[in-house]
Amino acid sequence: MKIVSSEGMRRIEQASVQAGVSLDTLMENAGLAVAESVRDVLRSPSGRSALVLVGPGNNGGDGFVVARHLAWWGARVSAYICTSRPDEDPKRVLAAEAGVQIASAQGDGDLAHLSAVAREADVIVDGVLGTGRVRPIERPLSGILGAVREATASSPPPVIAIDVPTGADADTGRFDPAGLPADITLMLGRPKLGPYLRPGEGAWGALRILDIGIPAGLDDDVAVELLTHDSADALLPDRPSASHKGTFGRALIVAGSPRYVGAAYLAAAAATRSGAGLVTLAASPAVHPLVAARLAEATYLPLAGGPDGGFDAAAATSEIRSALPDFASLLIGPGLGQEPPTIDFIAKLLLGGAERPSTVLDADALNILSDTAGWWDRVSGQAVLTPHPGEMARLLGIPGPGPVQEDRLTAAQDAARRWGHIVVLKGACTVIAHPDGRAHVSPWVNPGLAKGGTGDVLAGLIAGLLAQMPAAPFAAAALGVYVHGLAADVVRTRLGETGMTAGDLLPALPQAFLELGSGLKAGRRPQL
Repeated sequence: MKIVSSEGMRRIEQASVQAGVSLDTLMENAGLAVAESVRDVLRSPSGRSALVLVGPGNNGGDGFVVARHLAWWGARVSAYICTSRPDEDPKRVLAAEAGVQIASAQGDGDLAHLSAVAREADVIVDGVLGTGRVRPIERPLSGILGAVREATASSPPPVIAIDVPTGADADTGRFDPAGLPADITLMLGRPKLGPYLRPGEGAWGALRILDIGIPAGLDDDVAVELLTHDSADALLPDRPSASHKGTFGRALIVAGSPRYVGAAYLAAAAATRSGAGLVTLAASPAVHPLVAARLAEATYLPLAGGPDGGFDAAAATSEIRSALPDFASLLIGPGLGQEPPTIDFIAKLLLGGAERPSTVLDADALNILSDTAGWWDRVSGQAVLTPHPGEMARLLGIPGPGPVQEDRLTAAQDAARRWGHIVVLKGACTVIAHPDGRAHVSPWVNPGLAKGGTGDVLAGLIAGLLAQMPAAPFAAAALGVYVHGLAADVVRTRLGETGMTAGDLLPALPQAFLELGSGLKAGRRPQL
């Protein structure tokens, strides 16, 4: 499903009109779809009280359509006009004919009427400001919204926003503190960028995307796509019945050091859960026996050792290069550390110009590359990079992750174009960017993933998927991100967020693949 900017949505609506679907039809479809969602929240609208806040533009027109349908279904509906509207307002007329009680801020100087109906409301529908509003909220609107918040503070009803909550920027996700936070945001036609760029703002609530009758194909030129169950399911590699382990590829994991043995285990174990036919861990003498004792499903390539349990850079490089032709994918980085022999080893392996299979670069591989000028031109092929915001900042040569987090989508897209590699910018709503400008955005937000080792699991999972689809690294990265988030949601449902660990994700990966591949698509829904 494509994610659009406010301008992109306007272009789609204009194209819809040119295709024969009028703006009035879109408004009627939107109002009905929102009303049906509100009805679901109320369970039975008959006799329940609804307050619809109406603004000046199309969002307010949608609100009147919502009010009309709720009144037809037996709800007691009050529509409150927060700002001026056109003198000729057919949607207002139809709402009044349906029995909606209409009042205006212009005739409610002390806002006493608004406060009274807000206190009585079983649900509040926010149809004040839509996608086009980006200016700060000022009086009198700030006073009106403040009155609603104050009147409902002791017993707040659910607030359902039409398209975007009033005060939220559809393009950046920023929220004006004078706005009205939503419990549910019903995005019309296509999801908007804002909530996925700043999911921590807390103003959007649960997200739903409503079909309003826009003809198919009008968003084909939109480069950004929201990952969904259906789109992730379509990326799953085939698993023919007449197959063997060679059918599903071989992944080589280069990971671990005496300080970070767990990273090697988590990455290799995740790869074994990915569906890859064979997973091999290449590790130093200090790491190999510790992981092998715990992970029977992998095979092992013990590397030549150096001082303190690390690598002999020259010998280890030679050993891995000799083995590479047998593998479809390669992961380098989790837990390797940044000791001088390791830096030498990574440089020889990645910057030496030798042919490699499809490659995932994570953690210390990225940190080591960030100290090499023009590294992106020296890493052959199209690699998948999996930085967290701090690693991304180091790769970009900027002092901290602040600018990266300010606009995660643009940061990932610009870096992918500049470097010529696929960028997986980890975090809430992970972004997967392709050098050609395409991008996927994950819907998953889970504080339980803010734990050491979860990135190692993701890197291993992507490497295992890449072994099965080495010619499609962008698809492998997107699928890995979605399955990783889905597995984390499985764990959250069972254990909660606080106590979950990276290791808990490993047994949840098969459940995540099962939910994708078996058609169990309706039972689990990402929540922001």
